[in-house]
Amino acid sequence: MNTSQAVEIELKLALPPQQAEAFLKLMARRRGEPVQNKLLTRYFDTPDFDLGQQGVALRVRKIGRRWLQTLKTEGERQGGLSKRAEYEMAVSGDTPDWGRFPAVALARVPESLRGHLVPVFETHFTRTAWLVSGIGGSKIEVALDVGEVRTLANSRAGKRSQSICEIELELKAGKPEALFALAHDWAMKLDCLPLDVSKAERGAGLARGLSAMPVKFKRAELTDDMTVEAGFGAMMQACLTQFQANLPGVLGVEDPEYVHQTRVALRRLKVLLRLYRKVCVLPIALQESLREIDKALGPARDWDVLCDETLPAIAPHFDDTQTWLFGQGGLEAHRSEARAIMRENLGRARPGAWILALQRWLMRQAWRSSAHEGRKPVAKDGDKQHGLQQMALDAWARRMLKKGHRQLVRGAYKRVPADPVNRHALRIEIKYQRYASDLFSTLLGNREQARYQTAIQSLQAGLGQMNDASVAIRLISESTVDMGKMRPFVLGWLAAKQTGISKREIDQKLKSFIKMPACW
Repeated sequence: MNTSQAVEIELKLALPPQQAEAFLKLMARRRGEPVQNKLLTRYFDTPDFDLGQQGVALRVRKIGRRWLQTLKTEGERQGGLSKRAEYEMAVSGDTPDWGRFPAVALARVPESLRGHLVPVFETHFTRTAWLVSGIGGSKIEVALDVGEVRTLANSRAGKRSQSICEIELELKAGKPEALFALAHDWAMKLDCLPLDVSKAERGAGLARGLSAMPVKFKRAELTDDMTVEAGFGAMMQACLTQFQANLPGVLGVEDPEYVHQTRVALRRLKVLLRLYRKVCVLPIALQESLREIDKALGPARDWDVLCDETLPAIAPHFDDTQTWLFGQGGLEAHRSEARAIMRENLGRARPGAWILALQRWLMRQAWRSSAHEGRKPVAKDGDKQHGLQQMALDAWARRMLKKGHRQLVRGAYKRVPADPVNRHALRIEIKYQRYASDLFSTLLGNREQARYQTAIQSLQAGLGQMNDASVAIRLISESTVDMGKMRPFVLGWLAAKQTGISKREIDQKLKSFIKMPACW
């Protein structure tokens, strides 16, 4: 019996279909002829998708006249790279043959489920594959898959399909870093993005009738035995996972929540980097790319807040519906323009390449190096910096949060909210401390911290409303849209709101927060 079990290490990239030809031209410059096959793959699960919910994918694939059955398990995934167990062997037909799987694979699928498995979806695509050499003498199989995933007649969602255009890099020999290096080169030339969602997951979602949704932040699971640098890696991955998951929606979907969640991911990432600025220093080039990406998202988010949150709250109090609809239509056109500019700027910033470069840096633990692209390390003593990296995360986190709280309380009354400049600075510091506390919540969480988080979130929300009003005033004042009497009405409303909030609510919340003891 010919069976094979291995840990599959691959990196997947989503490629815009219109750039498939450009990728083929890039690969044509390399030595060696590609191998091309038309592949039909049938995926099996129970009608309730029990296998998929357990992180198991079972398929039978036709390659030419041969059939192969494969069972894959869920593994590590980050930045498009996945590591998972794979069991593959030849079979005689188009259905799974349980007698050919080894015992270790059979243990992944309870016997009670095997009789209930049915084909739930198929993929049909053309695979063009090359075997190439990478850094460090690595060997990589590169495959371009172009086709579609289709649900079957027994799908609860009915007949549905979705296009496939992706690049897979499978490591045959060498280190995983080589995959990131090769993918980064392509991402600097093409609009490809790291992809953590497998064909099996896409097909299952399609068959279940699920639609893609904006992804909220999932906190890293921090443990008592972690070092400072181990915590850094875990929290960085949590931030990058949210950013990467929402990026396709930012680039291709009109739902403003994608932009919001992407900015949330970047805010948390920037807070993390500030916390670790003396411990794990991000290279200057990656810092500059981060600023460029964040800057591209800002104006579009400001217009989303104005059109979806600020104006709807004011609309019921305006007595001329026709004038309002006309003015709002002009502002919506401005929002569409801001979104188009955002996508152009993001394209120039190459966010896919940035994610891949950052993942490679994390994989190499490059912060341990004494040199950061010509920049002197922040810590004067390299041994001291290494000592901080190996310190227990729990103690270091408590120290950093106490320090942040002291600085926030000390400077709070110096930034009286009546002054717009100081008010904005206070809001930024509060936001920083809130995200810093939240990043460590799975390690330090308790009732006292929950109360602290509630208080600081309430304070941030109040200042956020004032900031939203300030931004709205600026956008409307600078706009050339013909709004008629709507313009002075909205501007007056926002000015009154700013004044009303600043002295009543914010000052009271600030005093209550300052009296709170640090909970770490």
